[in-house]
Amino acid sequence: MERVLPYLGLLVRGALITLEISTLSLACSLLIGVLVGLVATSRASAARAAARVYVEFVRSVPLLVQIFFVYYGLPLMFRLNLSPYQAATIALSLYGGAYMVEAVRSGIQSVGKLQWEAARALSLGYWRTMAHIVAPQAIRVTLPAAIGIFISLLKGSSVASIIGFVELLQTAINIRNSIFSLSPLFVAGVLYFLMCYGLSRFGGRVEARFRYGAS
Repeated sequence: MERVLPYLGLLVRGALITLEISTLSLACSLLIGVLVGLVATSRASAARAAARVYVEFVRSVPLLVQIFFVYYGLPLMFRLNLSPYQAATIALSLYGGAYMVEAVRSGIQSVGKLQWEAARALSLGYWRTMAHIVAPQAIRVTLPAAIGIFISLLKGSSVASIIGFVELLQTAINIRNSIFSLSPLFVAGVLYFLMCYGLSRFGGRVEARFRYGAS
């Protein structure tokens, strides 16, 4: 462990980069989840089917394959020039978005039909009903799930090292190759644990607060 101490700052910096790309991907996933989630709960059958295809396809294909496709496939198809950071962000956003769609859909569907009927009786339009009645209640279901998705994105970001993106895992591998010791990987594992455990505890508190507020 003494050999890895001089590189501890680099490992912490790698952890911060991991948090950065995971947070950015979560924000994009939330946007995708809300937009596609609204489509998934709409009355248009074709739109619902398209949303279902996206969700099922992304959730069925391994994240590694999606990262490879975004990094190597999209530039060939659309003549793009994507950096490893951009490709990883796109892949993680699409991956997290598929799970966020289900969280948003579950949140919307958790609102009882009687409340929708009451909103119609008050002559509230769809968007006003969604904003003032459905959304505040759906957040209670969606937010704890979003924290779980954040944890999945944080762990999934390690796969992006395969395309040369230097985050926590790739930083640990580079240091290991320099000092010929497994201690950097051990430290990286500890940092992953601290980040995921902290987020898990935070998610538990958020869920407990919502339950207390609902009661």
